[in-house]
Amino acid sequence: MNLSLVLFTCLILFIERQCLVTAQNNGDDSSSPFRWFKPDNFDIISRKMDQANPNNCETMSEADLRLPPTSLSQIPQYNEIPMRQWFTNRSKLLHLHNLALNRAFFYSYILQRLDHPTRDPQYLPSLMYYYLSSSADISSGPNVINISGVFMDTNTTYANWYELKDINKTLPLFAPLARRLDNWNDEMNFLRIPTNATIEITDLGAGPNNNYTASWYKNNPYIRDREMGIDFIPDRRGTAPSKNQYTTKIQLATISGDPIEKLENTKFYGPNAPGVKETFLPVRFTRPYYDCGGTNRWIVSSVAALTDFMPRYSNITRLRGPRMIGVVVQSMDFYRIDFNPCPPGLGNPNHYLAGIARCKPTTLCVPLPGFGFKRGGYQCVCQPGHRLPYEQNGPFRGVDIEAATEEEYRNNFDCIPVGWREVIPEETGMKNNLERFRRSIGEQTSTLWNRFKDPSVHLLNMILTTFGSFKQNIFPTPPKLDESLLINEISDKPFKTTNLDDQPLDRLVPGYRSVSHLLPLEQNDFNLTYTEDVYEDGFFDNDTYILINKPSNIDSKDQSNNIKKRVRRNVDTPFYTVGVGTVFDADRYFEVQRLIAHVRKVTSQNCHLMTADQLILPGEVSYGVEKQFEMVGRTALRLSHFLSAYYQNNVVGELYGSLKTGFPINRFQLFGEVFANVLSNFDIVSSGIFFDYQMFTDHDGTTWDLFAPYAYKPLLATQAAEAIDMSINAYRDYTEKPWFRTLKSRWASSRQSLERITAKPYIRSDVNGSQLQRYFTFPIYYRVPHYEEGYWTQPYFDCDGLVKDWLITYATPFFGVVGEEKALRFMGVVTASVKLTSLDINQCPQSFYTPNFFKNTARCDFRSTYCKLIPRHYFSSGSYKCECRQGFEYPLNDRTWYFHGEMMEREYQLMLAGKPNRYELLRCRQGVASGLSSSSVVILILVNFIVIYLHSL
Repeated sequence: MNLSLVLFTCLILFIERQCLVTAQNNGDDSSSPFRWFKPDNFDIISRKMDQANPNNCETMSEADLRLPPTSLSQIPQYNEIPMRQWFTNRSKLLHLHNLALNRAFFYSYILQRLDHPTRDPQYLPSLMYYYLSSSADISSGPNVINISGVFMDTNTTYANWYELKDINKTLPLFAPLARRLDNWNDEMNFLRIPTNATIEITDLGAGPNNNYTASWYKNNPYIRDREMGIDFIPDRRGTAPSKNQYTTKIQLATISGDPIEKLENTKFYGPNAPGVKETFLPVRFTRPYYDCGGTNRWIVSSVAALTDFMPRYSNITRLRGPRMIGVVVQSMDFYRIDFNPCPPGLGNPNHYLAGIARCKPTTLCVPLPGFGFKRGGYQCVCQPGHRLPYEQNGPFRGVDIEAATEEEYRNNFDCIPVGWREVIPEETGMKNNLERFRRSIGEQTSTLWNRFKDPSVHLLNMILTTFGSFKQNIFPTPPKLDESLLINEISDKPFKTTNLDDQPLDRLVPGYRSVSHLLPLEQNDFNLTYTEDVYEDGFFDNDTYILINKPSNIDSKDQSNNIKKRVRRNVDTPFYTVGVGTVFDADRYFEVQRLIAHVRKVTSQNCHLMTADQLILPGEVSYGVEKQFEMVGRTALRLSHFLSAYYQNNVVGELYGSLKTGFPINRFQLFGEVFANVLSNFDIVSSGIFFDYQMFTDHDGTTWDLFAPYAYKPLLATQAAEAIDMSINAYRDYTEKPWFRTLKSRWASSRQSLERITAKPYIRSDVNGSQLQRYFTFPIYYRVPHYEEGYWTQPYFDCDGLVKDWLITYATPFFGVVGEEKALRFMGVVTASVKLTSLDINQCPQSFYTPNFFKNTARCDFRSTYCKLIPRHYFSSGSYKCECRQGFEYPLNDRTWYFHGEMMEREYQLMLAGKPNRYELLRCRQGVASGLSSSSVVILILVNFIVIYLHSL
């Protein structure tokens, strides 16, 4: 029995060993599904990220809690932001950059503006100002900002919220930090549904082991990381280098609206503003790191330094100088940041995750936004000279490639070479006055070619058609597109030659129904570039031909009579349809051209000559602004959330022992907030806070009828900003503006749809920060609007304003507990404006209900191509590309695979002007043309010779 037991045990061990070996072999076998590809850098990072968790992170080394520096690529840099095009996949990182710069500008301005030792300490930001400002950074940016904080250097914080006798008493460390909490298990969340609306605010400078500036502090890459360029505090650079001086001017008004003649000029030192070649940047990004003990997630932080004069209060002036006294930190989840998996190149500098895409050699890799840190965030388009297979609709998706087995990958995801490719001919050495005469029918002699021309061409077409049908039966193409070609009624009226001086152009060119009040369209509004002068320059519609310029080679009446002219054929512009409600509209096309020309013509010099209707554009013109400039809107939303939180929770004069928390918001702080908005974001040209009637009470207890701090950038200024109190008599009617009246009426009766934010503040127990304790009111709540509840205005020209340019403004309300009944009321509006010329336009086909003024004006050949938007081409026509449809191929021999919209627009306008053009040639051809082999060509030639021989008999 013992022997049988031993044999049975050995048998079990042998079977287990064989199973283990088989499993290992299957894991290493490339034929195993989903294991055929080799590990790459993505797998290395994934394994490292999976190792860290809340249970073991405290025992792990610093190197194990940080990823390689190049894990984060295409990082926004201050001196490159105005010169580069930033796409959707970097909009969140750009907001992270700008928000850190925003808070650095504000604290630098306010600390240096209010530096009087006896008068100004009471006006400085209070403890709750720091806390609620960090909370507003998070609540205004869901899915963007997860952590926001200010980390002050050692002994640089002068706490005005403590009743201290010594004015030069400083806090050892002070770091108000807000984190977004996962509140699924919160005691107040009865439904156990995460809402992202719970924020924890704490002072990281209080409690044991709190020295975040020490070298032994493991979780502080935002303090010191030389490899990433983070070395702001302690400031060892002296008082002159790395400090830029900024200038502000404020036009104040009295309580009755009369302007104060003396401007309030302020100069302050703020974040660095480097030139193109300078390397000391105002904002740096950390490498991805694990936030152990905090959010317990892998995050990326932006870091910006704030500046103050130190020592702050000193009678010896020569001892004081600008010094970086702290850093502002804004963080987001690393999993939400897109990366470029395509091979390194000019637009994709080499980084740790470059080249992990699995596009085949016959394809090109194109990154896609919105995937975050996961595979498949790309697509594979065909290389120039190749086309997609018949069964493939659109480029190969990265998610499909990553999920394919080895057999599927080997037999698919390849493009087919294009055999016969066209070359665009170039005419060189042609004379300007060259004329070619068309031969008459009588001049054509009875040659051999005329005898077999028609039968051979007919036979050749029949053979090509048969061959194409035969090939399509072997390789079936997708069903026919559901399209129709709608052609206008062809007019029998001859073309009339008219002069531009006799009749305005806007009555002859079709369209102009919705923008008839704008400036007329002129010939120089089109980019018609052609070197030949013998062609007439003009436009045509169904009934009339308009002569714009007389040909330069026709000077006399006799000479013009000697030249025989051909009557031009009247060919209408076709209307292409792609599905229900999408049709090319020629009328709308001319409306678009007229509107773009009108925007270009109206300037600050002539805007006062325009009517009121000519300074306002239709609302459909700003289609897409809520997505493209979402982060600009969220900058205004952040200020709205902060004002709402402060006015709903601050009690003036509130005192807890030696801790004073009830500080009112004053006008110095409000002007500092709007200054920070315009200085930190290149897209924002103006920003304002507009209080409703008798809603603003200043620090001295005076209630103003109206108050509206408004900041804007002067023309061509980079380190200066100006501001004005819009309650001045010239602008006192802002409460009647459409954006103010719309928001006020919207929230006048009900405020139930406002989001409730829960904040859990923890404060230090004493001045020295011995330990943390809950705030005396715990938790605190405030109600705020969502981004979608804001209001984007229609485009307008700010002729009577201070910017004097075409603008689009985002407005969002803020609310406070006011009055004796302590009810939640509408208090005012926060605005942020951007230039209209920075907006992208979408001319591609869209449904009838889409409120896009530019839709259905793309000049693609919709039978063979489809339209796709090219972002970041701004407010100009032609910002799209025409890519080949399924079953079609790009016919030209060049380095691209699509027809650019600018080329399509130019050729279409040349066609309208009667000039030589290639518009009818800019289309894709059916993919069967590439399958013609050399043997097929030989057969066609032999058939041709047979036909010639038969006709010669």
